[in-house]
Amino acid sequence: MSEEIKKTVEDTLDDLFGESKSAIEQVVELPSRGIGYPPGMDKVTIRTLTFEDEKIMSESNPDQDIVSLLLTRCVSNLDPDILYGPDKLYLLYKIRELSYGTSIKLNETCSNCSEENQLDVDLSQLPVTMASDEFSDTKKITLPDLGKVMKLKVPRSSDSEYLVNKSKILDNLWRFIIKLDKYTDPKVISQAIKRLTSRDTRAILEALFIEDFGIEAEAKYICSRCRQENIIEVPISEAFFTVS
Repeated sequence: MSEEIKKTVEDTLDDLFGESKSAIEQVVELPSRGIGYPPGMDKVTIRTLTFEDEKIMSESNPDQDIVSLLLTRCVSNLDPDILYGPDKLYLLYKIRELSYGTSIKLNETCSNCSEENQLDVDLSQLPVTMASDEFSDTKKITLPDLGKVMKLKVPRSSDSEYLVNKSKILDNLWRFIIKLDKYTDPKVISQAIKRLTSRDTRAILEALFIEDFGIEAEAKYICSRCRQENIIEVPISEAFFTVS
């Protein structure tokens, strides 16, 4: 009887993939430094994408959150719903780097001469800003016209359904307001919002969506034709999760 037949399927697969790079893991520190998360979540372990991950994502339905599904599978001990947006984005970039390498090829049209440039962006060189010691999962602002202090909560991944467009954000703005002056009743707050000036409303939106930390998903390049400096945003699309 051959050695191959004697082995169990599991033993054979262990032998076959013993030196494979298909199960690489990496510990990464989140840009938020875990502030506002459960203890010990300042660092998480990510792994490379696998055949099963690709299959499950390809079979997902339009109602599923593909990003959260991917993070649930590829990041250990993580509840994607509690993530801040910048941390979520950062993890996607790091999973892509680990799975396919740091290089990504993009075509970009120069804003000055319309020349199409073929670019090779190194994802590992995108700057990452870590949250400062002063960062908190809540913010306090003074409304410029009303003159009252407002306490806000920083949006999490679980809030994404309320942030799909400006209309949705405005309809659900009350959900992110913990306290307005001395009032905490959501009914009072939701009605008070309707009486705010446009300037006060903009102040709230700016406070909610100013990102004090995270990865800068932009890169500079010099046009090959006119030598004009351009800035390109590195998009997360289906092509992002490929070899190039």
